[in-house]
Amino acid sequence: MVATTNFYSSELVEARCEIHFACGGFWDTETMRRFLEELNQKTVPLIKAGKPIYALGDFTDALPQDRETADLVADHLANARNFGLKRVAIVNATALMKMQYRRVSKGLEVEFFEDVRSAERWLRENRDIS
Repeated sequence: MVATTNFYSSELVEARCEIHFACGGFWDTETMRRFLEELNQKTVPLIKAGKPIYALGDFTDALPQDRETADLVADHLANARNFGLKRVAIVNATALMKMQYRRVSKGLEVEFFEDVRSAERWLRENRDIS
C-alpha cells in the first residue's frame, strides 16, 4: 500500500554546499509552499556567501503531483537556479516521478540514482566549493 500522507524534511550540509531533503505523499499547494520555503530558508547561508547549491533528494515515498503543485516546484527550481542551484541528485524515484521531475526541472543538471552513495559521488564530482 502506498502512503499518501505528505511529509518532508531537510538538512543543510553547509561545508559541502548541499541541501539534503526527503519528501513523500500527495501534496496540496499550501503544504508544498511551506516545504519550498523551508528549503529557501535553509539555503540562505549559501546564498549570502555567494556559494553554489547542490541538492540531494530522497524520493523513496514521493508520488506524482497534480499539475498545480508540480508547477509550483517548476517555478521554485527555475528561481533556485538563479540563486545558485547547480545540480540535483534524486534517489529512489519511481518511473512516473522521474518523468514529472524531468519536466519540472528543465534547465537544471539532474540525475537519478538507486542509492545515496552513487548520488553523492555524482553530486560532488568536478566541483570547487571553496
